[in-house]
Amino acid sequence: LIERVPGYIGCWLRNRLLPYKHGKEVTIWDNVHIDYPSRLEVGDRVSINRGTILAATGGITIGNDVLIGPRVIVYTQNHRFELNGEPFNVQGYSRSPVVIGSNVWIAANVTILPGVTIGDDAVIGAGSVVTSDVDSGTLTVGNPGRIARRLRQ
Repeated sequence: LIERVPGYIGCWLRNRLLPYKHGKEVTIWDNVHIDYPSRLEVGDRVSINRGTILAATGGITIGNDVLIGPRVIVYTQNHRFELNGEPFNVQGYSRSPVVIGSNVWIAANVTILPGVTIGDDAVIGAGSVVTSDVDSGTLTVGNPGRIARRLRQ
């Protein structure tokens, strides 16, 4: 219910009622879904846009001054899928934390997979699938995400 309250009133309510660690001036917009909010840690001046899914079972840490665009998905778990005679749906999960540095912009429709660390001052282009760590000060785009260029010298 709380994820559907729109506008700044909804942002205020989510910051007061969700059991997650957060800094100052955090805006979690409506229709953001958070699994295991107690395993989510958010810094100062962070905006998480509409339609985002944060699957925080393995832990998500977000630095300061981060912009997360609409419909971003951050996964911290994956199904185990060994071919050992057991059906996939009973093999359980593997979990790996995701760390997002400070001064990061994650554009719309990005998917970030378990175990990824995104360095400070990075930009992730719209629609990218981030499967491995992202260096600080880079623009990463595509599927799988690759460094398109350095943003600073």
